[in-house]
Amino acid sequence: MTNYRDYLPELKSSTLFQDIADDDLIELLETIAPPIVHLKAGQPLEIPDKGNFLIVLRSTPAKELQPRRFKYDMPKFGEPGMMMAEIPSLSRFLEFLGQKPELPFKPKPLDFDLECLKCSGEALTRFYNPKVAPAQSVTLRNFLGILAQKVMDVRRELFLVKEGRDIFNP
Repeated sequence: MTNYRDYLPELKSSTLFQDIADDDLIELLETIAPPIVHLKAGQPLEIPDKGNFLIVLRSTPAKELQPRRFKYDMPKFGEPGMMMAEIPSLSRFLEFLGQKPELPFKPKPLDFDLECLKCSGEALTRFYNPKVAPAQSVTLRNFLGILAQKVMDVRRELFLVKEGRDIFNP
């Protein structure tokens, strides 16, 4: 069994797992049991299977978290908590459009080693048991907050381009 407690500082800094008590978070992860994958420097970024995404736990050398402006801002590439690959349900949307989920660019080799949780939207949203449901509920709220922040970031860019107005600084 994976010892998620070894990664507790990184998990707690993650946008997805913020506001969850330590023991509750560990119990939730032990219940969901996402594997930890290791990506090596010099190798191209390995994109997980359809429907899965990675959450960075550690990078070697370590990347420090940059200050975030908003609660649900995503960490930068390689920082603990940064999520990459599948945006939950994106592959289903692309299937509806008749497109294959593909990157619009060829991944460059990594400059550093990464340790990541491999998760899926299905694993995070499935009901497991009443004991972990409160922590899972916070995770889902954070997930929606991350998506809402991305929507607002895109809206900000559109307003800047179309009207020269920054909606974050009215």
